Amino acid sequence: MSNSRPTPNPGSSAMNKIKNILTAGTAGVTSILTLYPIETLKTRIQMKSESGTGKISPLGLMKEMYKAEGIKTFYMGLGAAIMRQFLFASLRIGIFYNFIDYVKQKNNATSATLLQTIAGSLASGGFAILTVMPFDVVFVRMQAENSLPVEQRRGYTSLLNGLSRISKEEGVKTLWKGVLPAVARAMALNFGMLVPYEKCKALLAPYLGQSKTNNIISSAVGGLGAAVCALPFDNAKVKLQKQTPGPDGKLQYKGLIDCMKKTLVKEGLKGYWAGFMTFYSFVFPQSVMLLLVNDYLRKKFMTATM
Repeated sequence: MSNSRPTPNPGSSAMNKIKNILTAGTAGVTSILTLYPIETLKTRIQMKSESGTGKISPLGLMKEMYKAEGIKTFYMGLGAAIMRQFLFASLRIGIFYNFIDYVKQKNNATSATLLQTIAGSLASGGFAILTVMPFDVVFVRMQAENSLPVEQRRGYTSLLNGLSRISKEEGVKTLWKGVLPAVARAMALNFGMLVPYEKCKALLAPYLGQSKTNNIISSAVGGLGAAVCALPFDNAKVKLQKQTPGPDGKLQYKGLIDCMKKTLVKEGLKGYWAGFMTFYSFVFPQSVMLLLVNDYLRKKFMTATM
């Protein structure tokens, strides 16, 4: 008898499908707890770029934030981020792998086709963000709180407080403000991360096997793809979600297309990728950690068809 670990296969039981969801969520929370300060710094860089303050040094901005606001500013909105990341990763990663495992079992294949991988990444990414969008709105606002003028600060005390106040003060539909760029960003993120990761891993398998080295290299490729594809939509999403009415009562941006146009006029093409190195320095280790932890948990807890 072989004592090798069975290959994960969601077709074996409904419980395996649930495990796929839970392992993805656990991997997502692990990554956000470790890397949250970089996520906060990335958001501030995007906001600085929008205000046209010139060249921005991530290290200089980090020092400025620490000096003016203290260490706690790097963890503003952490509670909302944890809840958001658990749900988001559970759905965008868990559903993706449930789909990929399903098509592999159905077709008796060792890997999904390129089109199947693309379709799975786009669909799971879009569905995931539609589900967690209210948490995302609160999360972005809490991160941006200390950078706003005092009179514009909302003072949310928690995730639930933010959800409740937005619903009462601005209407429930506000919880899905910026849904179009958020969906575009989530789909681009999933596509840019998971498709290169899966295909790179398959290409390297004959040389490296299903090793950690293979996973790390493939994750780095996926991290770069995620950063390049998702950052323009991430910038637009942050701008739309954090904007407040001006003195005339009007918002600066009418929607995704208007935001992209005004960004191009005001900041140039480089404005779409403002904060790229900071974004990549977050996406790269997050991708590696998320995918490695998820891969480890899937191999440990998933069972093959008996």
